[in-house]
Order: sequence, then C-alpha cells, then structure tokens
Amino acid sequence: MTGETRTLANWADQLTLDQVPDEMRGIAIDLLVDQIGIQIGCAHLPWAQGVRDAYKASGGAGEASTVVYGDKLPVFNATFINSVFGHSFEYDDANPLIHGHIGGELLPPLLALSERDHLSGREFLTALITGYEVRGRVGWAVSPTMLERGGPQYSTTCGPFGTAAAVSKLLGYGAEGLHNSLAVAGTFSGGLMQYDQGGGSVKRMFTAVAAIGGLQAAMLSKAGITGPEEILEGARGLLKIYPDEYTPEPLTSDLGKFWTLQHVLFKPYCCCAIIHPAIDAIRNVTSKHDIKPDDIEAIEVGYPKGSHHHAAITDPKDILGMQFSTAFSLASTVLTGKNTPAAYTMEAIADPAIRAMAARVTLTNEKELDELFVGHMPARVTVTTKSGAKHDDLVIDAKGSPAKRLTSDEVDEKFRSMVVDVMGRERADAMIAALRSVVDAPDMADIAKLLVK
Repeated sequence: MTGETRTLANWADQLTLDQVPDEMRGIAIDLLVDQIGIQIGCAHLPWAQGVRDAYKASGGAGEASTVVYGDKLPVFNATFINSVFGHSFEYDDANPLIHGHIGGELLPPLLALSERDHLSGREFLTALITGYEVRGRVGWAVSPTMLERGGPQYSTTCGPFGTAAAVSKLLGYGAEGLHNSLAVAGTFSGGLMQYDQGGGSVKRMFTAVAAIGGLQAAMLSKAGITGPEEILEGARGLLKIYPDEYTPEPLTSDLGKFWTLQHVLFKPYCCCAIIHPAIDAIRNVTSKHDIKPDDIEAIEVGYPKGSHHHAAITDPKDILGMQFSTAFSLASTVLTGKNTPAAYTMEAIADPAIRAMAARVTLTNEKELDELFVGHMPARVTVTTKSGAKHDDLVIDAKGSPAKRLTSDEVDEKFRSMVVDVMGRERADAMIAALRSVVDAPDMADIAKLLVK
C-alpha cells in the first residue's frame, strides 16, 4: 500500500469528538491535568527560567500566556516556554508503544492558539486527541528499532507531525491542508539522544522543539509552503530513513478502532520511564525478603535491548544524568524510599551513601525481555545479599504504565503535589475542576487565566 500519509490525514480531518470512546476522552483529560500540573510545578527550575528569559527578551505581540507568570507573548514564544516547563523534570507522560512525551508536544501550542483565538474546549479536546493519534501512529511505525539503535529522539523526530496535525485540526485547515502540514513537518524532524549518555539541560527542551516545529509547519502550510506527497512512507520519507525496518502498516491500521492514547503512561517517579519497572522490582524484592540497605552486596538489572543503553549513566554530573541513571535512581529507592522530585538533587548525586549503593548496580541486556519491548517497559532486578542469597523480581508493567495506569484521582493528587505550594490548595482544586470540565468551556482563554498566579 502507498498513500499512508494521505490516508492518515484524511482520517484525522474527519474525526469528531463524538467518534471518540468515552475512555479515550477521559485519558486525554488526564493527560491535560498531568501536563498542566507539571508545567506549574516546574516553572521555577533554573533551566526553565533560562528559557523563559530568552524567549521573553524577543518581545512581540501579546497573544498567549505563560503559566504561573502570565507573560503575554507571541504564540510561538509562549508555546516554547510552557512546553519546557512541562518537560523540565522527567515527570511528564510517556508511552511504551509510541515513545516520547506527547503531552508536552501537543498541549502548549493548542492552549496558546485556543487562548489567542478564543476557541472552545470542545474544539481544543478534539484537536488534542486527533494530534495524539497522528503522533501515535508515527511513533508506533518507527518502534522499537529507532530507540534500540539510539535515536533520533522520538519527541523531536515524531512530535512535529503530531503537533502539525493537531494545529491544522484546531484551525480548520481541512484534509488537504492537514496533509500538507504533515509534509512540511518533515523538515523539522530529527534530534540526537546523546543526553542519555552525558546529561545536559538541553533535553528539557525536546518537547518544545517538537511543539514549535509542528506549529511552524502548520503555519507555513497555511501560508502556501508545500511539502512532498509521501513524507512518511516515501522512498526518502521518515520510515525509510530512521528505523531499521520499513513498517508503514501502523500508520493506518484500524484507525478509529485502535487508539494509541490507550497506551499512555503517567509517571509516579520523576526519572526516565524505562527505570520505573526496576524501581518497582527492587521495592518488591526488598520488601518481600526484608532486605536492608546494609544487606545488599550487588544489584543486577536486566533490561531489553531498547532500554539497556537508555538509562545507563553511571557517573551523573547533573540532575538529568541522575534521572537517566538506573544505578542512582535505584540507590535512592533503596536508601530513601523516594523517586519523587525531592529525591533528584545535586546533593543526592554527591551523597557518598548514594554513590556507594549506585556502584553496586550493574545493567545487562536480558534477551528474553527483548520481545516484550513493544507496548511494555520490562525489567528484572536480582539482589544478591552479603550472605550470598539471591532474590529477583520481574516487572513487565510498572505502576503508571498502561496496564497499571494511575487513576484520575491519582493524577489529581499528583497535580496537587506540584501545584499547591505554588498556587494554594483552593486554586489547585479550582484548576482541576476547570480542566476536567474542559469540553464544556466556551472560551479557552478563561482556562488560560486560571493558570496564572
């Protein structure tokens, strides 16, 4: 079959909110609540403030707001800043089927445009779900081989297509316009993953790169810039260039019946999602066998091929490096029982006890897990005690993953944990109520005002 890009675009153009199952609508709203909570709770971080300062300095028309601060900036600037806020601490959503962090890719541009144009919550939610499914199909089609070979990175590579589709849907471009936006979005597709080897705060901008790339693609498409017909499946399109295998089938298989949104993962721990099953496994082992930190001689973590090198930093130099270090994350689990934002600090990285425990952790590629690395993020943890006993646990689906997804109430509690200290409990509860009834909002500009301190 050829013409998958156009088929996907036509489907996206025709999708209505009434065609979306109630469960998918609910997940999309959970995604909204989760992402906004993280934006608000992480807006103060130094790299987030650095980006805010840089993008405020360029000035321009006051079209859209930054959360918390209420800076009125051009849509592009507000999008970039809010997206960085939402991806600033490895606490935002993931997806083990399609990979990347789609909430931070899609929500900032859609919120900015909806505020500027005074669009309804129904229009906003329809565009969000549409963009997620387009982005999901692209990510699914290049998985898992793109991650197994070390990139390019999923948000920066696949994200511009989802954002371009979502913006085109929101602004009513029609099927032809949406298809051309996808074609132009290919120009903004790419991005290197060296951060998972050496850290760097630049990773905090990866969803923003996707958000702004797709937004630019849609705007340029509207202005008359045209792109190639088969940007995804063509001879030099995405699927022929980036993954090891050419698999166009996921782009169009069971559209409207199978929803990639159903595979969203909401994080209970603020580190790379691949580490989450190892965290659950070591908690299970130490609890079941009453193993204390001083009892541990060694910890071995078995990962599938796609995970093995993605969370293997052994000597982190910054917080991002710790968040991509299985060894340091598990050391925090064992010694503090925590993998929440308070556990990931420069002080923790320098802590001799954390470093000593991290030195006991080794990673292996457990080939038996390779076949599970489609729709799952498994890990096996084996703890060897100083007495010579070995205890292990295999976790295929960690807490927060699609099979054990956080409930809406748990998402709300996570929101409060990020927002109450910034905005107060009463405002946090008012935000949750407004976000959860977004489909009934007559003007998304009212939602934007609520997110400002």
